[in-house]
Amino acid sequence: MSISTVVWAQSSVLQVGNLVPKMAINDQHDKPWQISTDTKLVLFSGSRGANTIVQSILSQKGADYLSSKKTVYFSDLSKMPGFITRTFALPSMRDLPYSVGIILNGEDSQAWPREDDAVTAVFLNQGQITKIEYVKNAQALEQILDRQ
Repeated sequence: MSISTVVWAQSSVLQVGNLVPKMAINDQHDKPWQISTDTKLVLFSGSRGANTIVQSILSQKGADYLSSKKTVYFSDLSKMPGFITRTFALPSMRDLPYSVGIILNGEDSQAWPREDDAVTAVFLNQGQITKIEYVKNAQALEQILDRQ
């Protein structure tokens, strides 16, 4: 494989038909976080606005809500200054009753599609992406979760 092929593969954005990539990240409690083979929906927030949408729904649900929906959630905090992440963001996220995968290195989320202030909802069937939606408000996210 040539160097140009490697660069292209690393910078391509996930699309319908792709297999969801393996990720080596931790949750807010520094425990390994993963997308299991039975996951049906991945929620990804790449901005503070998207994170607010997800948390507005999940804060009203129980600790087992995401797993009951075969859904996982991860958030890209890489653009946040490290001091703010360590001092404020992660400590407040540790109080959440559900697991959140945490991206601290922006390269770990480059392949994930995103729109400004929208939650990326990636639908899976046996690890293969079947649909990608951009969710811009809590009501739309709740409707997606209700269908799971």
